[in-house]
Amino acid sequence: MSRVCLVAGGTGGHIFPALAFAEWLKDNIRGLSVTFVCGSRPLEREIYGSRGVSPLELPMSGSPFGAPGAGVRARRWRETVSSFFIFLKTARKEEWDCCVLFGGYVSFPPLLACTLGGIPAIVHEQNAASGRVTRIAARMGKKIAAGWDECSPLPEGRFTKTGVPVRKFLPVNKEEGWKSLGTGREFPQNAIIGVLGGSLMSEGLVQLLYSVIRDEALKDFTFILLGASEGACHGKVPENVIFIEKQWDINSFYSVIDGAITRGGASTLSELKLWGIPAVVIPWKLAADNHQEKNARRFVDLASGEIWSEGEPPELLKEKILRLFQKAPTARKKLSAGDESERLWRLISSITGRETANLG
Repeated sequence: MSRVCLVAGGTGGHIFPALAFAEWLKDNIRGLSVTFVCGSRPLEREIYGSRGVSPLELPMSGSPFGAPGAGVRARRWRETVSSFFIFLKTARKEEWDCCVLFGGYVSFPPLLACTLGGIPAIVHEQNAASGRVTRIAARMGKKIAAGWDECSPLPEGRFTKTGVPVRKFLPVNKEEGWKSLGTGREFPQNAIIGVLGGSLMSEGLVQLLYSVIRDEALKDFTFILLGASEGACHGKVPENVIFIEKQWDINSFYSVIDGAITRGGASTLSELKLWGIPAVVIPWKLAADNHQEKNARRFVDLASGEIWSEGEPPELLKEKILRLFQKAPTARKKLSAGDESERLWRLISSITGRETANLG
C-alpha cells in the first residue's frame, strides 16, 4: 500500500483524529503518501493550516440532509454532486489504495465515489453514536472502525473498536506551560480548571458556567476558558476567571490544568482520558443522535469524570466540580498515544488485502 486518502471536515472533532492518524503513519509506515480532503468551511482551512497541511477542498458547505429550507437543500445537493465528481476524478488520477472517512458532512460524496470507483473505503466513527454517513456506510457493507466500545445503533460485530487517534503530546512543567499560555497573570497556587467547548467554543457553555463559577465555594479555583470571549459573560469578570485565545496546539493547556469542564466531543474526551485529567462533562443537548451524552457516559465508565446535564440544578454542577478534585491525579502520566492508530491501520490493511509488513 502506497497511497492513502483521509477525509475529515466540519470541526476539530473529526479533523484532529485524522491529523493524529497521519502523524502516526508518517512515523511508522515507510513509503506511504497521504492526501487530506475537507470541505470549504473557513474553520477547516484554519485547523489544517495550523498543522501545515494543504488538503484538497471540496466545494461543500454542509450536509444536504436535513438542511433548513428548500433553497439551502437544493444548493447543498448541487455542492454534493459537484464534490462527488471532483473526488472521483482525483481518486482515479491519484490511484489511492484506500480511503478513510473520519466523518463530518464532507464524507458523503467520497463514500459514494469510492463505492462507484471500486476504491476500498473504511469509516472511522469517533462517537459512541454513529452519524448518518456511518450508518449509510454500514448498510453498504463498509467496515466501521469505532472510537469506543459502543457505536449505537450498530450491533456488536458490525463495527471494530480501534479507539480515537490522539495527537502526540509532551507534558511540560506547569509553570513553563502557564507562561507559554500568555495569560498575563502570575502562576496560581491553587487548583486550575480548564473549560473546553470544542473548536467552536460554545458561548452557551460559558453562560451556563458563569453563575456557578462566581459561587463562594469555588473562589479558590482558577478557571481558564479556552477560546471563549469575555463578551459571552454578563457583568464583571471574577478575578479567578481567565480567558485565553483559541489555540490549536494545546499541549501547554493540558499540562497546566488539574481538571476540566467540557462538552462531550469524542476527540476532546479521548485526549483528557489519555492525560488522566478528570472532567465534568456537559453534553450539548442538541448534538445529533444525542452522541455527546453517549460519549460522556463511555468516558465516565472508562476514565474519571462526572456528567452534568443542561436543565439540572446549578447547585448540582457546583457539587460535581468540587467532587472532581477528589479524583484529581497526583502526578502527570507519561503519555503514550499510538495504539489506536496501529489498530486502525491493521483494520485498513485487512480490507485492502495488503500486508502490514511495512509497519516500522
